[in-house]
Amino acid sequence: MYQLIATDLDGTLLNGEHQISEYTLQTITRLYQQNVKFLIATGRHYIDVRPIADQFDFPMYLITSNGARVHNKQGEVLFRADLNSQEIDRILDISSRYTLHRNIYHEDNWYVEEENEYVRSFNQHSGFDYQLTDFSTLEHQHICKLFFVAEHEILLKLEKDFIEAFGDSLNITFSLPDCLEVMAQKANKGEALKAVLAQKSIAPEHCIAFGDGLNDKEMLSLVGKGVIMANAHDRLKLTLPHLEQTLSNKENGVAEYLIGTFKL
Repeated sequence: MYQLIATDLDGTLLNGEHQISEYTLQTITRLYQQNVKFLIATGRHYIDVRPIADQFDFPMYLITSNGARVHNKQGEVLFRADLNSQEIDRILDISSRYTLHRNIYHEDNWYVEEENEYVRSFNQHSGFDYQLTDFSTLEHQHICKLFFVAEHEILLKLEKDFIEAFGDSLNITFSLPDCLEVMAQKANKGEALKAVLAQKSIAPEHCIAFGDGLNDKEMLSLVGKGVIMANAHDRLKLTLPHLEQTLSNKENGVAEYLIGTFKL
């Protein structure tokens, strides 16, 4: 039976109101009481995720910024993968050709260039405060992620430009159709989960994982049972057609699958 559950947040564990339903919370708590470990693996920043994790009455590892950071149960950084200065300069140069919203995760900070509907909405839902910054003056150390918000068609063009410029030397992925994210090559949820499993002496085949975005691909491919949400990005479903699907996040898809699998 599975010893560890890893799950994405947005579009997966969280419902349509960006909350963990009481039904899901109780299901995961019951499994923890049966000695099944649990962790969150998300594109969100650690500062943003900590209050969500605190809703559970037990400690857990947190994979954040799409695997660029792993924090242990004590909040200490177990694993990190940052972009280098040359990569950051080039990413900013290429993205400057488009009309979109650019964001940077730098250590414990979220930097944006201007006020916009996206950052105000995300701040309202999460409570994670952003800072207005001139990116040209920002120190290029300890930057774990740049992400870009725009219409999907614009981001597809940006993705193409990034791939032409960097090949596979960076991790370039969609977390949502309107959000393209760029991290260091070794920053992905799969590599981060490997670091946690090594600490816990758990084999990947004894894990179950849930996700809905292309940034979940490596994690879903690594584990013994990868499960895709019904509301997942079509490209994820096409990339991993052999994986099982569960109900959507609005239908408590994670909890329903766990109840069936563990016979709760």
